[in-house]
Amino acid sequence: MYFDYLNVLVFASVGLVFVFANMIVGLLIRPQRKHPEGRETYECGETTIGESWIQFDIRYYTVALVYLIFAVEIAFLFPWALVMQEAYAGTGAAAGAGIGLFHLVEGAVFIVVLFFGLAYVWAKGDLDWVLSYRQTKYEPRTPRTGIAIPTLAEITASLEAPPTAAETKPAEEAA
Repeated sequence: MYFDYLNVLVFASVGLVFVFANMIVGLLIRPQRKHPEGRETYECGETTIGESWIQFDIRYYTVALVYLIFAVEIAFLFPWALVMQEAYAGTGAAAGAGIGLFHLVEGAVFIVVLFFGLAYVWAKGDLDWVLSYRQTKYEPRTPRTGIAIPTLAEITASLEAPPTAAETKPAEEAA
């Protein structure tokens, strides 16, 4: 039993040593950039314009996620189509298994679910590259009551002013 734990420990330690050894080798081999030009951001040979920390539009990420979803769909559909072809031809692993109709319905349901997802994203307008913002000004449901926050001048004036009779009276009664 302890031998299994030893295998895991050796595997994990070899993995960590491999990672850190590669980082150290990279540190020793790569060129050291000591000039300000060498430390600048390099983007395809173009000089940078403006700040490098800018906010990208969320539509880039939305389109990338939609592409990723449909790329994964294609990756699932190729093996499905091959097994489907073998099932109808009566050859391969699906020969005589009777999975033809079930397999067809399963693939159709998968495609329909992804189609509804695409229709939802399209109807929501996330695939429109140029969006028209029709947002109205935000109005809270209940009106908010303002809290009077004194300014610095009011605070210093209240600290410098002599105490009033009402403020000194409780202190005298306590004595």
